Amino acid sequence: MFFALLTMACLCHAQEEEISFPTDRPGNTWGAEVLPYHKVSWENGFGFERDADQRSITLPSTIVRYGIFENVELRVGADVVSQKMEGQATKTMGVAPLTIGAKFKCYEGDGWLPSVGFLAQVQSPHLGSSELLPSHLAPSMYLVFENSITDWCYVYYNAGAEWDGETATPTTFLSLLLGFDIRDDLGAFVETYNYLHPEGNQYLTEFGLYFMPSPRLQFDIAADLDFQNLKDYFAISCGVSWMIN
Repeated sequence: MFFALLTMACLCHAQEEEISFPTDRPGNTWGAEVLPYHKVSWENGFGFERDADQRSITLPSTIVRYGIFENVELRVGADVVSQKMEGQATKTMGVAPLTIGAKFKCYEGDGWLPSVGFLAQVQSPHLGSSELLPSHLAPSMYLVFENSITDWCYVYYNAGAEWDGETATPTTFLSLLLGFDIRDDLGAFVETYNYLHPEGNQYLTEFGLYFMPSPRLQFDIAADLDFQNLKDYFAISCGVSWMIN
């Protein structure tokens, strides 16, 4: 599929209009931009994650986005996951809870003033494989910020709260991403994203590359590390993002 999309993009590149395609891949930190009005994107990722307690494979993680207004996009996401707990012989495989949400661009940045957005999502306790569903609705909400430092360097930063659908106490999410345009169609980034909870905090770092052979198509690859637990945690992912229309 990757090679077919790449070939198609290269053949059509000269005919495509120049249009902004603010993908949400790769990385865990969102920018403030939303999908253009009436545009649809399809973003897929494949990943492997290992920690001290379990190993997980995501095949794939999918999100469909639609620009419903000039400054608002709707989002629907679903993951197919395979999990194996340490010490268990059997795997759990199924569809993770469906995620439904919207992102709003609230302010267009000016100079050192950042662009500001708001992202709200919820996971349903009824849509997905029963063994992976939360007991209750699991909402999450984030303030997202975006600054252009130069014409080739930018920074995203987020602050939010996530509920797991089991307890009333949310997990605080904080992240910071620094991105670079190596050339017009190739970029790199490094980010730190952190989950703060009374029962324990997790501090993760991700490095990645993304390649856009066309204004409507992007490929990416990334790796995640926990520098406090290098022996216990590791993740790697790759993906493709396509603006369909």
